[in-house]
Amino acid sequence: MAATPLRMLCWEGYDQGAFVAEFSDRARVDFHAETLLSDAAAAERLCAGELADWDLLNINHAWVRDYLHPRGLIKPLERESFAHYRDSIHPVFTQLLPWSYDATGDLIGIGQRFGPFNLVVNTAAISRDSARDQGFDLANDPRNHGRFGILNYPDFNLFHFCIGAGLNPFVELGVADLARFEATAQSWYRAAARVDNDHHALNRALLAREIDFYISGGVYTASPARLAGHHNIEAITPLRGPIDGHGGIVFSEINCALGHPQASPLAESFLLYLLEPRRAIEIAFVDGTCNPVAQMGDPEVFDAFSTAQLAAIQWDSLEADLARCAHYRIAPQYRQLLDILEKSRIEQGWSR
Repeated sequence: MAATPLRMLCWEGYDQGAFVAEFSDRARVDFHAETLLSDAAAAERLCAGELADWDLLNINHAWVRDYLHPRGLIKPLERESFAHYRDSIHPVFTQLLPWSYDATGDLIGIGQRFGPFNLVVNTAAISRDSARDQGFDLANDPRNHGRFGILNYPDFNLFHFCIGAGLNPFVELGVADLARFEATAQSWYRAAARVDNDHHALNRALLAREIDFYISGGVYTASPARLAGHHNIEAITPLRGPIDGHGGIVFSEINCALGHPQASPLAESFLLYLLEPRRAIEIAFVDGTCNPVAQMGDPEVFDAFSTAQLAAIQWDSLEADLARCAHYRIAPQYRQLLDILEKSRIEQGWSR
């Protein structure tokens, strides 16, 4: 094994043992990964002095193209080596493909997992049509006090609490808007039955009828329950909202190589590894979940999804759901909004 390990900061999945073991054996390198729960926190860590500690990053798209790359922290990928990147892209992912490129057309990252990320409901308690129609106003309804959970993913919470307050997080908010955001945060944390970092725990709470829905979840988080046959657990994209008419958010994770003199020369090899059909399939099904991946345009990848797995990722409605979503972007006041969220969460007794 190489003396210096290959190091990755990532959302869960890319750190899975069997997945990284084959690359480690092939490249004869140890692989070290750390799981993140906040894109903003990870990006800030890299800018604050941790850049040289990492070779690879898996993070939501806007933080790569609009935050880290302009600061010179992302290494553009070698054009010829990655010329086949677009070959396996599924048409439903095409709208998200520009996030992989900078303004000059250089490839700066590899898109893979994507999907709508908004609400998850138990349709035995709240119908699909009602959930889509009400969207995040479900949490504003006093009748749902104590009947919902919040998945503690701060970056997504920021978007969803803004939508619930009738605000567009991607424009500059005034004093009255910020007050409305804080009032919504205080109200939702006060009314929530539970706040948890673990989507599996929230799915169990849905199935046990301890809650009827949770905020900040999507196909990815609902899929374990749906794979187990619980199709009443459903990811919901609202029909409308304050982001130029959109009431939901779509995410796309970007895998990229960090740019610093000590970066491992194997970083790009790992990104090429991710584009192998078998790896795209493994990432789609990692850790008992099921999620769309950009590479489903390759028949080998798409055909690996069984009928049950396509149902689990709500494939039939995916394109329509994405059409109702705004793309994940960086809120101009993201740090101020995240601080309000944390303060409100702690004040309402959710300190974990």
